[in-house]
Parts: sequence; C-alpha cells; structure tokens
Amino acid sequence: MYVCICNPMTEKQVKQVLSLGVDSTAGVFRHFGHKVRCGKCVPYVREMVDDHKQQQQAGCGGCGKCQGGEHANEDSPETPAYGVAAE
Repeated sequence: MYVCICNPMTEKQVKQVLSLGVDSTAGVFRHFGHKVRCGKCVPYVREMVDDHKQQQQAGCGGCGKCQGGEHANEDSPETPAYGVAAE
C-alpha cells in the first residue's frame, strides 16, 4: 500500500528503511531524497516509526538504546537533527 502519493513510498519500502536503522520520520524522507509536500502522510509514517521503535525496545527489554538488535555506542556522535515541517 502506498504511504505517500506525493512522493511515491510504499509501506514495504518504509519498513525496509526502518530495518536499516533509520529512526525518525524525517530520516525516512531523507533516505529517499524526498521532502514533505502536502503532509497527509506524515502522521502515518510517524506511526510506523513509533511502532518500529516499540518493537525494537520490546526485543531487548525496553532499554531504548538498541539499534538493529544491538546496543548503540553511547559515545558515538548523534545524528544531526533535521525536522520535517509537519512534525
């Protein structure tokens, strides 16, 4: 099913990107080189990101520091913050 019509993205594509470690709505759009247009897809993409994060946390006991099934290096630099206008 298409998640976004303005920027053709399917649910399957978004899930694949999340499994690669993308952890934000803005990151999903950046991965594909898209920018939010009408914004109607943002709540659904955000929900998919949140659901994925919850599944990741549940898999390790809920520490919130897991990435791809392994604990993130706490000393590693953070990903630069980019916002999506509709966030």
